[in-house]
Amino acid sequence: MANKVVVGSRKSKLAMAQTKLVIAALAKLFPTTDFEIKNVITEGDRNQRASLAKLGGKGVFVKEIEDELQDGTIDFAVHSLKDVMPTLPDDLTLGAFPHRVSPFDCLVSRQPIASIADLPRGARIGTNSLRRQGQLLSVRPDLEIVPIRGNIDTRLKKIDTENLDGAVLAEAGLERLNVDLSGYHVLNLKEVVIPAVGQGCLAIECRKDDQRILKMLEQINDPQSAECIHIEREFMRELGGSCNFPIGGHAYYENGQLVFDGLIASPNGEHVVKEEKIPANKPGVGKQIADQLLARDKFGIIEGD
Repeated sequence: MANKVVVGSRKSKLAMAQTKLVIAALAKLFPTTDFEIKNVITEGDRNQRASLAKLGGKGVFVKEIEDELQDGTIDFAVHSLKDVMPTLPDDLTLGAFPHRVSPFDCLVSRQPIASIADLPRGARIGTNSLRRQGQLLSVRPDLEIVPIRGNIDTRLKKIDTENLDGAVLAEAGLERLNVDLSGYHVLNLKEVVIPAVGQGCLAIECRKDDQRILKMLEQINDPQSAECIHIEREFMRELGGSCNFPIGGHAYYENGQLVFDGLIASPNGEHVVKEEKIPANKPGVGKQIADQLLARDKFGIIEGD
């Protein structure tokens, strides 16, 4: 049926909310098209206990969805961009990047805190991200990092059930789900933690040869978000980035100038190599900054394959 489009999505509350946002934007532009959601269960959804690094990094939330795209059972898929591997299968592409929301992490706590320094000594902080862990420990090596996984509601509940002083979450997810945070205090970590590549941005993946879908998706692509994302993903590709290494990368406009912050860190926070506010308006800047960090990596943070 020419006017039907099947959209692949994970079943989580956040994934469904993000998919419905994209469909709502497209439905306004293509009112005669029937959009149908097909839920896909990924390895990351099936295995909620193992760390993402042990499961194999970023691809654990994407591979089964990409299989459905290649099989032709879905027409496009909506991902959190930070879950998408830096290199895609040859026959797939990212057809659109809708307008990016906050790329930053935040610390959610029951305690009134105005900065990381306000946390008590030895505070227990929940996160399953090596990137967040390495950067937090670099400024507060006394913190105890407690691995937690699950959806946003689950992780918020673990603040109480795991006796945590706080949990680190992406602001974008809290915003898109309009999470009720009454009873919690929220500290933006933008001055402490460089975001994950692509955080806060959605990526819409489709088949490279599907001109009908590509033309449709082009209508909701945000050029400025896409410009920043391409720099970040180039940076990550050069580093061979996955969840197995603490890597942060963020391209953004400041005072009208496109700049980039990039970081690699050891999981224990002892070694951090970063570049900040590097002018990023020339082609290849993502690769250039990655090469600079690798040249300064005297600690073997990024191990070769």
